[in-house]
Formats: sequence, structure tokens, C-alpha cells
Amino acid sequence: MHLIAYGRQHLEGMCAAYNAQAAGEPHIAPLTPDLFRQFVEAKSHFDPAGLCLALDGGDVIGWIHACVAPSSEPWQQGDVGVPRIRMLVYPPDRPEVGVALVREGTAWLSQQASDGIEALHYSHGYPFYRGLWMGGEPMNPTSLPHLHTALECGGYKADVESVFMVGHLESPPETPAPSLTIEFEEAPTQMAHAGMRESWAGLMPMTIRAMHRGASIGEVGWVLLSQVAPKLGAPCANIWSLGVREEHRRKGVASALVSRVLSQAYHSGSRFGSVGTQLWNEPAHRTYARFSFRPHCLMIGRKLSPQPHPAG
Repeated sequence: MHLIAYGRQHLEGMCAAYNAQAAGEPHIAPLTPDLFRQFVEAKSHFDPAGLCLALDGGDVIGWIHACVAPSSEPWQQGDVGVPRIRMLVYPPDRPEVGVALVREGTAWLSQQASDGIEALHYSHGYPFYRGLWMGGEPMNPTSLPHLHTALECGGYKADVESVFMVGHLESPPETPAPSLTIEFEEAPTQMAHAGMRESWAGLMPMTIRAMHRGASIGEVGWVLLSQVAPKLGAPCANIWSLGVREEHRRKGVASALVSRVLSQAYHSGSRFGSVGTQLWNEPAHRTYARFSFRPHCLMIGRKLSPQPHPAG
């Protein structure tokens, strides 16, 4: 086994390794060379020097994508680069491959920044893999424990946890009746800065606002993911944000917003829903459970510890 820098001639092998690793995860979209070029390579902050491949006998058996990219959420700075590992792929029965890739990716990132290195973490958004990896959660699913092994051995400590929930849309949901009168406003999501716009390239995110007496009291962001249809059999509606103003909570507004999303998604051909939310967010768990969402796996983001474990 030896490591080399990224080259397009290896894209087919990269996609094959990715798809083999994700074969048991229905909410990870199958990767093709075209999708890689569209969702990853076309981004302005893509640096091929940060993408390292592991070859064995000329075949790609794993790869790691390290990058320095800006934040991509509306409440974050969109012009400050953050060093992070965004993807790690290797066979579960070849731990030495994962450890070597993490070591190589960390060494490259350490040349770009002295601290604050993340691995599959959501704290600064989703610049490269939104729409592909769990719909937009660039975090380690617990259903792929070998990734955690390699990152832990490389000194990356668990820093944040969320739960990834999924649901099956067998029919449009019933429309709940909130305890106050609301109207809905729907529009394409307004992008706050260039980093956010680029993060969503190739997708069509929507925002639905709940309006009461002319004021917005809550909103939900969602997107229809067609890339997962080859695995699921239909597109999936991914809810990527949900919030209600504190003085209007516990009045059914969140449920009304989620119902609106799922109804629109169903009539657009979706038969599945997904969402990631914090483990501690009990009100959100209850809201999604009303629509038959169930926990699928935990998602764990990591940060590099000042004193990583020695390799070996």
C-alpha cells in the first residue's frame, strides 16, 4: 500500500471505494465521477493537494479529503477558512490504511493552520458534501465505526453528537392545528454569503416561514434530495433547519411547519424524510416523532486533540 496525491484518472476507483464503504447506508448517495466533479471538485476552495489516495496493486482502496474552506451557514462568517477533514474512505478490515490516511491528512492540514482542525464536524457547515453524505451531515455515523477508529487513533476526539432521524412518507401527513392562526410564506432560501451559496450549488433549498399578524414566528429549511433515489427508490426530503421564536413555542408551530414540508415533498415525489438534530433537543425529537421519524444512527463530529495517540 502506498499513498499518492489526487488525480482525475483515479476517480472511478475513488467512487468504487466510497460506494463499497457506504453500501449499507441508504441515506448516503451513490457517488459517481460526475457527482464528485459537481459537488466537490467544482468548489472554489477545493485543493487537490489535500486529497490523498491509498493504492494497493494500482487499485484505490481508500482516500481522505482534507481542506481549508469557509463556513457555509447563514449565521457564520463566510470568508474565514477552517481546516478540516471532510471525507475518509477505507476498508473496515484494513485499519492500517485508515490510520495512514488520517496521518497524511493531518500533516497536510497542520501546514495550513496550527490549531482548530476538525474531522467530519458540523460546526462550520457543509462546503463540499451537502446532498451526498447523509443528506448534508458531514459527521461520522456510528454505523461506520471503522472511521471513528482511524480518527481516534489519529488524535481526533469526539466533540459533538447529534441524532440522524429518518421517516417513510406513505401518504401526505395530516395537517395539525396550531393554537394560533398562522399563514405560510415559501421561497427559495436566501443565501447570506458566498460560502453559503457555493455550499448549496446544484441543490434547490427552500425556506417556509410561519407568519402571525404579519411577523415571522418560525421557519423551516428543507431540500429535496434526488441523489439518494437510486438507493431509497424515491427522493428524500431533508430538513436542514427548524426554529420557532421562544414566545411562540409549544403552540404547534413547529409541527405545522414540518407538516407543510412533508406534504410538499410528498407531492413532489418524495417518499422519505431525514433530519439531524442535537441529542439534547427533546422538543425537536417529539415533533419529528409525531411524523413517524425514528432514530437511525448517531452522528459524531471530532476535533484534533493537542496530544494525539501515538500510531502503532
